[in-house]
Amino acid sequence: MRTSTKRQLVAPLLYFSLISALAGCGSSSNRTTPAVQPPLPVTVGGVVADGPVAGGTLFVFTPSQVQAALAAVDPDGDRRDALAAANPIATLERDSADEGAFEIAVPGANAGDMVFLIFDNGAAEDLEFHDTPPNLESVVLLGAAGSTQRVNVSTHTTLISLQVRAQLDPDGDGNIVATNAIQSAAQAAEMSVLDALGTDAQGRDLYPGGASPVSADDDGMIENASGFVGLLARMIASVEGLGLDEVMAALAADAGDGNIDGSIPAYLNPSSELETMAEAANDIESRGGDDEVAMFAVGPCSSSAVSMTRACAADILDNSFERRAFCADTEDEAAREDCLADLELEEEEGEEECDDVFEARLALCESLGDAAHEPPFGPLFAANFIDPRHIGGAVTPNPYFPLVAGNRWTYEGDGETIVVEVKDEIKLIQGILCVVVNDVVTEAGVLIENTDDWYAQDVDGNVWYCGEIAENYETFDDDEPNEPELVDTDGSWKGGRDGAKVGMLIPAVPVPGAVIRQEVLYGEAEDAIEIDSVTASESAPGGSCAGDCLKTLDFTPLEPDTLEAKYYAPGIGMILEVDEESGDRVELMLFETG
Repeated sequence: MRTSTKRQLVAPLLYFSLISALAGCGSSSNRTTPAVQPPLPVTVGGVVADGPVAGGTLFVFTPSQVQAALAAVDPDGDRRDALAAANPIATLERDSADEGAFEIAVPGANAGDMVFLIFDNGAAEDLEFHDTPPNLESVVLLGAAGSTQRVNVSTHTTLISLQVRAQLDPDGDGNIVATNAIQSAAQAAEMSVLDALGTDAQGRDLYPGGASPVSADDDGMIENASGFVGLLARMIASVEGLGLDEVMAALAADAGDGNIDGSIPAYLNPSSELETMAEAANDIESRGGDDEVAMFAVGPCSSSAVSMTRACAADILDNSFERRAFCADTEDEAAREDCLADLELEEEEGEEECDDVFEARLALCESLGDAAHEPPFGPLFAANFIDPRHIGGAVTPNPYFPLVAGNRWTYEGDGETIVVEVKDEIKLIQGILCVVVNDVVTEAGVLIENTDDWYAQDVDGNVWYCGEIAENYETFDDDEPNEPELVDTDGSWKGGRDGAKVGMLIPAVPVPGAVIRQEVLYGEAEDAIEIDSVTASESAPGGSCAGDCLKTLDFTPLEPDTLEAKYYAPGIGMILEVDEESGDRVELMLFETG
């Protein structure tokens, strides 16, 4: 029985051992364990915008990575290489042909997480400003694995992201706050940024209808809104001598309380350096008119100044390409190198001139309260102007510029003779009757300039400058016959043509300290005056005044180093012009009445 029992126990054990062996053998030779498939990536796409931005590199970091990655960047080193070495979860080398658009795949393992999109401006170009944009960024909550979502990287999203990053580690102990806290911080930052910088200079919403800078899908709206902040940042950078990234950091911190006022909320833990930059930017005094409106609500005048600075840079670039074509068109390598060296020097001088003109325009804007130049001129104001043919008869002339037909002034100075005469001719400009005043400049009897100026007088006696057609002449030694030749009409302009606006030449009742624009055609005609005194005294061979002379300081942002003092005797007109730097004088020699 024992033997039988033992046999009964062994048999089942052998059976199960055999089955197990066979099963193990089948598992290794005929079956595979199914691989675990990773979650599908989240496709993130949108635009990179300051203006539209081409090129550059986009990195994606988790909240636990981003601060360390940016802190490791050497200010004097390669920012892109440093970010690439920080193990981003996704990287996109942007094709410049894509202009502002981008699309990047973020690992599906990060679906539902907050992530930071960090844009590096190396090899990037701003297609609106024609320069290198600031380094931009954005922060977003990713959607589900396999989803596609809109995410923009712009100046507004950069301000939002900078605020959020300042709150990732409030205790400074290296522990990053939870995802829901980051999301709440992002929502609050968006509200504060839009409260501070969500409207343009005219008070219009940059993101109408509650659109979000992060997710808005209107490329034009994103680029327009971003360009507004981009203009502002460049102006502050130029005036205060800061880098664009420094300005963006200062703006982000300053906007933390929903206002641009030079103060930074304590919860953003501002450094003393950041506070100093915010205060410096806020100290720019070109405002939109209301003393309580910070400079960052850029007014029409300073906005125009910034636009013209960009135009100036574009002109330098255009001229550079043309000149390089001339330099290249020679077989003489030494001559070509000399030509390129001269061109490089011209480019540097041109850039300095652009900067000087920009500063001069901003100074003028400040004195004008950063207001738009909107003169009361045109068909709607025709009833405010008189018929110039009645001046000296039924209409009293302006005492400082009596526009009576036949009046003639002869000036001499700097080797030139200038004859100014009021003609018995009328030109209708924008529905206003303007009198023609001819201005002829000669040197040793040779014609240099022949100009017809157009002026109008309103019912209060103010004289308005309506435009001019200036013919400039030169003589060339090798010509036969050697006669003055018309070379250009530079300086010509007319109110209402090509955007030109008229200005007031001389008020009937000047107020000392007043600054007046006499003409506005940006880049061509930007003369302005400051009323310096109405009790000055001066004399010239053709006239004088004692204690009742109008003295103006005449200037133009186009020539920042030029300042002229002009003296007007009542009943005669200008008797003297003095260059404030050189002391050169242009004097009235003879005044003849009509």
